[in-house]
Amino acid sequence: MKSLVRSAARATALAALAVALPVALSAQDTSYVLIAHDDDAKEVLLSVHNPTDESQSFEILAIAAGADGTERPEPAITTSVLPGRTKQYADLAGDEHSMVELVTNGELTFQAYTMSTDANGKRVGLREQVPIVDSTNMIPGGTWAFVGGIRRDSRDRSDYAILNLSHKTNTCEHRVRSHDGHWVLNSRILEHLPLSLTYVADVLNAVGIKLGDHYTISTNCADNFYVAGLVADDEADRLTVLQPARSDGSALRRPGYDEPPPEPEPPPDGCTSGWVCVDLEGAFHRATNARPSFETRLNTPPGTYRRVVFHFKVHHGGWNRVSSRNQNLFWLAREKHVDLFGFGIAKGPGGPAQVFYRTDWGVTHVNKQRVVKHHLMQPGETYDVMFDFDAAGGRIVLTLTNSSGVEVMRSVGRPNISRIPFAPGQRIAVGFGFRGEYETEPAQPGWVWSDLHIELLPQ
Repeated sequence: MKSLVRSAARATALAALAVALPVALSAQDTSYVLIAHDDDAKEVLLSVHNPTDESQSFEILAIAAGADGTERPEPAITTSVLPGRTKQYADLAGDEHSMVELVTNGELTFQAYTMSTDANGKRVGLREQVPIVDSTNMIPGGTWAFVGGIRRDSRDRSDYAILNLSHKTNTCEHRVRSHDGHWVLNSRILEHLPLSLTYVADVLNAVGIKLGDHYTISTNCADNFYVAGLVADDEADRLTVLQPARSDGSALRRPGYDEPPPEPEPPPDGCTSGWVCVDLEGAFHRATNARPSFETRLNTPPGTYRRVVFHFKVHHGGWNRVSSRNQNLFWLAREKHVDLFGFGIAKGPGGPAQVFYRTDWGVTHVNKQRVVKHHLMQPGETYDVMFDFDAAGGRIVLTLTNSSGVEVMRSVGRPNISRIPFAPGQRIAVGFGFRGEYETEPAQPGWVWSDLHIELLPQ
């Protein structure tokens, strides 16, 4: 931490131009420089640019590898960047393997990269960009991430970094495989401390490989995470960062082949002919400490449906005393939690403000996908919420519209099913507000839910 303080003190004297595409962050966003480790042969530099016409500030904090990042014996350092200026920071974490937390209080861009130096401190070789991890490139819990190109020989060694983005202990499974398909390590389950960096030096040697190339490490965690390989060429004093790959494909298409489906027609007002509708009219739940939550099952005509659209209003009755904790917006399922249309959450000031939901059918909760949008809901506002689960169209759309009729948030996800079956007797389950049984899921007195209107489009 002393090195970080020294860096902030001398930062005004340093400036640099961007060397690659920047990571743009909006107000109150949080991101992490994956690895900030200086040694005799290299420095890790951070370039911060203010593209606006006003001074912008941010907070910076180094979290040493192996430490619980939710425990903070020293405060973050706050610094500002003048309009249009770029600052460069060196010596982010000294000689410790660390990740560096960045929290913006304005619109700034960040980049991190290594700079190799000789014995006299003079720059040699090329710069290597270091990942900055945020909500756009993190790996969602339940997803496999693959880092290839891991090698070990007389000249090169490979390290492996795991960043736990959850504020709780995260359970991760790790595997190591050779290029010919041989399992060097079929499965190892590890517990990673809350908001932590785990740094495994010379990872192939750690699993018993003395010489080899083209190894792939696979990692899957219960909650959000990020991984990377770091291949060091000791002879040339060069570090190469290997970023993770995922196997979930790309939505891009070459011309003339499998064009993406058109945007779905907007859901009907009222109950249009051909749709099936279910309603809970008026204010059906006013949350209090005595009655914090509401759950019910709604009779649903049996059949197979293409699309289900949920409309309701929610009055934001104020954040819980710890505003960064989860505040429940909705829980929408087919009878049981395993077949989940959506479980919506809002988070307020004190952390990265966001609205997110989990979704997926036939998948355990920890493996359900998580769709995140950074947006700060306003206490006292009444929102019109639309959750459009279009299974046949391959699209989930969540929107929030304020009392002035302005759409203030939109997020888009993808369902893991293409049709929505309801057998005789199966019902739609809905829930609003937490029961207040857990510290992370507090009661929300003052919140009001009203005018639930559900529309189902038969196949």
